[in-house]
Amino acid sequence: MKRIQPKKRRGYRTVRFRLASKEIIPVRASARTADMLEEITKDMSLYHGVRFAQVLEAVYNQGRKDGAAEAFGALDRAQREVKKLIPHKKPGRPKSS
Repeated sequence: MKRIQPKKRRGYRTVRFRLASKEIIPVRASARTADMLEEITKDMSLYHGVRFAQVLEAVYNQGRKDGAAEAFGALDRAQREVKKLIPHKKPGRPKSS
């Protein structure tokens, strides 16, 4: 018998995390990531919640570093291309013929 699988969710959606201080933090993620986050945080203790927050912060900070490195790399590549377009002449008097 053919097994019918549920239709996969697509796009982004918001997952809301409730902290111990009753504060709610919305996190926007893809469907796969949102499902994973909901599964991980379903039965989470305070200790695991703190560890999870530390991991998320580290991932966020690394993403910021990677994004900044990518932006600076794009600027450096554009600068090299512009330098190629400018004809370079040696300074000083031209040679006499």
